[in-house]
Amino acid sequence: MLQIKKEGIILEKRALGFEKEGVLNPAVIADGEDIHIFYRAVGKDNYSTIGYCKLNLLQEVKTRLDVPLLFPQFDYEKQGVEDPRIVKIEDLYYLTYTANDGLNAMGALATSKDLVTWEKRGLIVPEYSYEEFQHLAETRGELNEKYFRFNAKYILPKNLEKKHYYGTKISFFFQEK
Repeated sequence: MLQIKKEGIILEKRALGFEKEGVLNPAVIADGEDIHIFYRAVGKDNYSTIGYCKLNLLQEVKTRLDVPLLFPQFDYEKQGVEDPRIVKIEDLYYLTYTANDGLNAMGALATSKDLVTWEKRGLIVPEYSYEEFQHLAETRGELNEKYFRFNAKYILPKNLEKKHYYGTKISFFFQEK
C-alpha cells in the first residue's frame, strides 16, 4: 500500500510583484542532490509567470529567484504563462505550460539543457475553432450531446476580432518512449 506523508507548505507567496497574489501548481523534478520547482506565480490582475526555486533533499530552499524564470513574450501568452509540467528525456528538459492570451488557454513548450536557459518552442496543440473541431469530430459520426452542453458558450459570433479555440491547456510528455 502507498504511504503518503504530508510535509506542509514548502513555498509561500512573497511581496514581490510577480508572485504577490500566490504561488501554486508546481512542476517538480529531482536532479542529483537538488529538487527543482517551477511554479505558477500570480501577480496583479491574475497575471501569471513561472517562478523557480531549488531545494535540497531535506526540502529546504537553497535558491529562489526574485524574478520570473518564464514570462509572457508572445501574443499567444500575453495574459500569462502558467501551470508548468516538466520531464527530462535523454539530455533535454521539456517544460510544458499553459499560454494564456486572455481568451484562449493553450499548451506550449520550452526546452532547456541546464534548467537555467530556456528556449520557447511555441504552441504544441492545434488551433481549431469550436466550429472546426465540431466539423472534424462529426466526420466519425454524430457528436455526443455533452459536447454541445459543455461547449455551446464558447461558440462565439464570427465577427469577433480574435478566434476562440477549442484546445487543451494541459499538456505533458512521458519520460519514456
